[in-house]
Amino acid sequence: MSDVSAGKFKARVNRLRTRVAAAVPRPSRSLAWIPAGALTIIVVIWSAILPRIHAERQDTRNLAVAETEQLASAFSQHIGKTVHDADAVVSWVKYEYERSPSTFDLAAYQRQGLISADTALQVTLIGANGEVLQTTTQNAKQVNLSDRPHFLIHQANPEAGLYISQPVLGRVSNQWTLQFTRRLNNSDGSFAGVVVVSEDPDFLTDGFYSLDSLGRGGMLAVISDNGYLLSLRAGQSRASPVGPPAAAYREMVGAKGGVFDDPLDHQRRFVTYRHLSQYPVAVLVGLSERDALATYRHAKMLYIVMATIVSVLLLAGAYIIMVMMGKLQGLAETDSLTGLPNRHLLTQTLRRRMEAVGPSKRLAMLYIDLDNFKKINDTLGHKMGDELLLKVAHRLAEMTRCEQLLARIGGDEFVILVEDTEVTRKASALADAVIKLFDRPFVMRGNSYLICVSIGIAVYKDAGDNEFGLLTQADLAMYAAKETGKPANVSQHCTYTPALSERALQDIERHQELQCAIINREFFLEYQPIVSLDGELRGVEALVRWRHPTKGVLLPAEFIPFAESSGFIVQIGEFVLDQACQDFREWQDADPRQLTLSINVSPMQFTTGNVVHAVTRCLNDYMIEPDRLQLEVTETVVLDESALVRTRLEALRRAGVKIVLDDFGTGYSSLSNLVNLSIDGVKIDRYFTRDVPAKKASSAMLTHLVGLTRDLGLSLVVEGVETQQQVEWLSRFGNVMAQGFYFSKPVSAAALPIVRAA
Repeated sequence: MSDVSAGKFKARVNRLRTRVAAAVPRPSRSLAWIPAGALTIIVVIWSAILPRIHAERQDTRNLAVAETEQLASAFSQHIGKTVHDADAVVSWVKYEYERSPSTFDLAAYQRQGLISADTALQVTLIGANGEVLQTTTQNAKQVNLSDRPHFLIHQANPEAGLYISQPVLGRVSNQWTLQFTRRLNNSDGSFAGVVVVSEDPDFLTDGFYSLDSLGRGGMLAVISDNGYLLSLRAGQSRASPVGPPAAAYREMVGAKGGVFDDPLDHQRRFVTYRHLSQYPVAVLVGLSERDALATYRHAKMLYIVMATIVSVLLLAGAYIIMVMMGKLQGLAETDSLTGLPNRHLLTQTLRRRMEAVGPSKRLAMLYIDLDNFKKINDTLGHKMGDELLLKVAHRLAEMTRCEQLLARIGGDEFVILVEDTEVTRKASALADAVIKLFDRPFVMRGNSYLICVSIGIAVYKDAGDNEFGLLTQADLAMYAAKETGKPANVSQHCTYTPALSERALQDIERHQELQCAIINREFFLEYQPIVSLDGELRGVEALVRWRHPTKGVLLPAEFIPFAESSGFIVQIGEFVLDQACQDFREWQDADPRQLTLSINVSPMQFTTGNVVHAVTRCLNDYMIEPDRLQLEVTETVVLDESALVRTRLEALRRAGVKIVLDDFGTGYSSLSNLVNLSIDGVKIDRYFTRDVPAKKASSAMLTHLVGLTRDLGLSLVVEGVETQQQVEWLSRFGNVMAQGFYFSKPVSAAALPIVRAA
């Protein structure tokens, strides 16, 4: 579009919008509602923010509680394994010693690696008098341990089992240790001493503490049922072995995510208590409240800051909003690409004009749609598509008068409002002018493109109509014009009549009827035999019928075209495939002849359905040999260049299924492209059979088609054989398969000449 033309177009659009602005009511000049609205929004914001802050705090606390419970569960398992490992060493030493006290040598086991620092800090055998018998600590001084609590407990109670002491300063190791002990018995069951495995108290907590899971302020504690604090780690520092007593943590016993002040470092923590089922030990896990709520506090501050900023901006921006109101109004009513009024402004204007003129046949609408615009957009790109739309808008704006509203309401859809005392004649004349306008090609980037249009005309003449109803009427008329014009590649216009609405309603009803028919299984199959010329059955073709609840049995021609356009053909086709294969399975079991089953497959089943999956499933479910199934397709399918259709055709042929070209001879490429088609056979259309042998031209054409298919090695079926003369004439070709009323009309499965089992 040249600069001069672009300037004229812009001036034309501005004049148009000025005229429309006078017809559409604008917002009230009192703008007090803007600051009032701003204050209302501020109240709403704070009313939403404060509960949100509270909810996030509660959610964060719940999350911290859940996390402590998970950590407590994991920590209890860790402690259970650690205690079990220590007890395993104690029990093993006890067993080996009691088995042979005289030969037991702890140092030998240590040299053999059976006892090491990895399993125990120190292993000690104490005799019945409290003296140290053997120990893994080298150069240990001789001490008496008869006053230790664990010695006294095992000496007094043969059933004491595993005993875990509080942390003590070892007299043998001279280190703070946690002692796991069991009683040693003589062969007669009398007291023989105690086996002691000493561990570092920090070993219980160090192996589990992680900054990733517990953070810098986390806490782990292990407490025995005897009331001893066995191990504690709070924050980044380890607790002293003589730290706070277990009684200091008494209020935390049984806690499940409660918040407590730690007696050691006085940090507030979420704490969960968990007792081990297999040992007299419990664990405490704590998460710092400060760390756990840090994200919440950050979010809270962010909410408050943002709400404050928004509040200030709302108050400060009320003035700016009032200033920009006019500009925003224009943007809301303008198509961003062409600058024309958009759908919103069109409906506003249309409503006002309808109220002004009333149903007086003085107001009409032209609904203009570009044919094949999507193909242009997809092929040449969206930039070229936008350029074309601008040129179309330019031409329409040049043609329409200033008093006529021109709007772009969709991708390639334009509307012109017409007002006149003889509006029907005026609208029809304007539609002819638009069509003539599009006779000139559009030049874009050095290439010329001819564009056809479909135009629907709707006249406002019914008091019950509103702006949306008038748009719907014009839309229906436009599609009616497209139905007649687009196939012929010509521009067309159509005026709305009630019959178009009735047809649209009928389409909806037919849509519902088909949907109900599929659900209620109202479809059934009949079969037409495919025979040799002597009448011998060679195969059958499955033909679908609809047992309509009120209209009786409907033939395919009465419902298949609509099923194709509405997409129901995929479900109907899958029903036909499944039912036909099920019937064919029964015939295979009874009839020894190598019959074939022919089934028509719609092009839509190749493009939108999963025909390969449906066919292979039926072949497997009903155990049908693939080469006995023939899928009849149209030239639309076999000539389709899309990768999807090609891939599916090739997959079916690889599976062994035969692809047969139906209605051969009637298409636009039957002869010239036959050698390039991926097919296994053809069915010659009845069009060539009906005049044989009376007409020489038909006989010559049929002779040529038969010869061509045989030269290419394709299977052949001649349709429409209805007379004895046709059979006698076809016999000249030898072994030819035929199908037609002469041999049999379509019949039910039970009426087919199938060999039945006795």
